[in-house]
Amino acid sequence: MKKFVKFLIGSIIIVTVAFGIFKFTSKYNLDVIYQNIDWSINVKGYEGAKSFDYDEDGNLYIGFKDTIRIINNNGKDEVIIKENNFDIFDILCSYNRLFIATDNRVVEYNLKNNTSIDLIRDIPNTGINKETKLLVKDNVLYLSIGTNTNSGIVNEKGGAYDKPGIELSLTGVNYGENKTGIFSPFAVNTEKGEKVKDNKLGNGSIMAYDFESKKTSIYAHGLRNINGFDIDSDGKIKGIVGGMEDIGPRPIKDDKDYIYEFKKSAWYGWPDYSGGDPITSPRFTDGKKVDFLIENHPTKTPSAPIYQHIDVKSLKGFAIDTTGEFFLKDTMVFADNKEGRLYALTNDGILNEIIDLGNKSNIEKIKFYNDSFYVLDSKLGCLYKLQPKNQEGVFNLPIEIWLFIISLLIVLLVCGIFKFNKKSKIVKN
Repeated sequence: MKKFVKFLIGSIIIVTVAFGIFKFTSKYNLDVIYQNIDWSINVKGYEGAKSFDYDEDGNLYIGFKDTIRIINNNGKDEVIIKENNFDIFDILCSYNRLFIATDNRVVEYNLKNNTSIDLIRDIPNTGINKETKLLVKDNVLYLSIGTNTNSGIVNEKGGAYDKPGIELSLTGVNYGENKTGIFSPFAVNTEKGEKVKDNKLGNGSIMAYDFESKKTSIYAHGLRNINGFDIDSDGKIKGIVGGMEDIGPRPIKDDKDYIYEFKKSAWYGWPDYSGGDPITSPRFTDGKKVDFLIENHPTKTPSAPIYQHIDVKSLKGFAIDTTGEFFLKDTMVFADNKEGRLYALTNDGILNEIIDLGNKSNIEKIKFYNDSFYVLDSKLGCLYKLQPKNQEGVFNLPIEIWLFIISLLIVLLVCGIFKFNKKSKIVKN
């Protein structure tokens, strides 16, 4: 009897430890709503990570504020870049090169000989939307440059103002007590018909850097800020555009975040249009009129978005299923960091909530790689892997849960055997 009691106590301890392990690791758990998804944690312990990418050999690179680490195929983790003056926003691997969007530059790092050069300098991204995103298509590197202001007007002395990528003519409308105009420093007025010259690198744009000619040009503009973009199976560039907020000297009410297809040379309306609608529309006001700032709009009717979200300053991370093996082909996956949700949007406009991330997550980047989605959560410090559920119906649970279940079954089995043996002895006596 004493031996059994000891064994029972030991079994209970095992179950308790297993449950404790499960509780400790349950912070990483995902509530899967779309039932055809399996998930796992690819790596963890990387709180504060800003971006990641894989190279052609499957090595994983993870970027932090001033550091880039590599986790190679055998699991070895090491620092390959550490620069105190870095402020990394995004990283991208392509053809043995690592491209780094950091501070006001794009740096090209050669993975073979460990050398680096500044590919692009003097990016005007010192304001509120400074996070540059990177994308490669064919022989072109695309980089997003956000706007320094919310809706075109600097709201404080010394604040960064916006610089257009093309020459524009202004309406002369100024805002705030100091009557500040668009594309102007704080308290500097503009006049009707005043022209603003173009800049090599313009705010609110997607720039294209050609690797052969080594020249940079505007691909698309009039975009407040891009919080993720990708390329579909037809070569179309799509991504998230953040809407304007109800802040500053030119507040915009009830704007939303959007998903757009970005077409070459297209203007998408910032700061006078959002979601395809003019900012003068009652949709964006509470009765107080908002005026246009640009006199010669490059397009009279900017393109409408593919999708309009329910909130603003919420969407981040964007990737496209280009193979159709996960969802329908070219389904777009993105995160809502306010709601703590992961969504999938088909080309037909059908939106599905696929994952409940909870309120402890903050998604920085999503990538579709080798027929799986990888989701970087900077708050929890982990990289989730989402893949289609095994069609053979394998019951896929985290190892901690299996440990708990198996331990519990062992205890129950032992209790059952003891009870059976005790009854047998009573019957014999």
